[in-house]
Amino acid sequence: MQSLACLNGEIMPVEEAKVPIWDRGFLFGDAVYEMLRIYKGRAWLEREHFERLRNSLTSLEFEPIELGPLIARCWETLAASKVEDGTLYIQITRGVAPRAHAFPDPPVPPTELIVVRPYDDSATASLRENGAMTVSHPDLRWKRCDIKTTNLLGNILALQTAKRVGAAEAILFDSDGLVTEATHSSVMWVRNGQLSGTPEGHEILPGLTRRLVESLLKSTPYSLSPERVTLAELKASDEVMLFGTTIEVLPVNSIDGEPVGNGSPGAVARALQEAYRRAVGQWLHGVA
Repeated sequence: MQSLACLNGEIMPVEEAKVPIWDRGFLFGDAVYEMLRIYKGRAWLEREHFERLRNSLTSLEFEPIELGPLIARCWETLAASKVEDGTLYIQITRGVAPRAHAFPDPPVPPTELIVVRPYDDSATASLRENGAMTVSHPDLRWKRCDIKTTNLLGNILALQTAKRVGAAEAILFDSDGLVTEATHSSVMWVRNGQLSGTPEGHEILPGLTRRLVESLLKSTPYSLSPERVTLAELKASDEVMLFGTTIEVLPVNSIDGEPVGNGSPGAVARALQEAYRRAVGQWLHGVA
């Protein structure tokens, strides 16, 4: 079991993967990405991740890319790595060209990077059990957060603020004081017994774990009602949860040092965690 990269179709140790300095992903962040969770050597939510990748490429006006061969290279890299529990990262840039803001004309071949590596879930599993400490931070990102690009400086600055105080994540709020999402996860909350989340739009990424959880609600007593809330309203919620590819369903126990609810994971979070793990288990065993 080892970390492997596949750079433009060539599989190699990750340490050997290098791109030219004129690559537009390096120069401008002119790139999109996806990361898939690997359970028992298989990629979870494969179809959904590649569909979102296609949408990101289209939104940024990339030249058409054949996803079939890309998917085949992903599975070839995964098989060669022998990783059973890990992540599969895909990044596509607009390619290598002399530095100029406009798209290369004529177009150049994209740079394609695939990285498979093991993932140790133990630290996150502890947070899922006990709840995560979070802080709030102004949302400094660009206006198309629904596109999964590598332009993540706003996310980085917010998460670094969280890390300085020992928090696991930063929850973002916009110029109107309304909650959007977190730096690398979706946010939902429970108020007066109702599960809610920010409506999908340009302000947030269409989170695949959030969408999965929405589909799993039918196996629980709960339903989702999207709404916009202020940071103060979020802090006053009975429960707050984060959703993401590696964190799965992660309860929040505090925001800015203030406990959420009674400061422990609540009933809704526990129900969604159980529904999520059941869905993964059924998928691994071929149960529809």
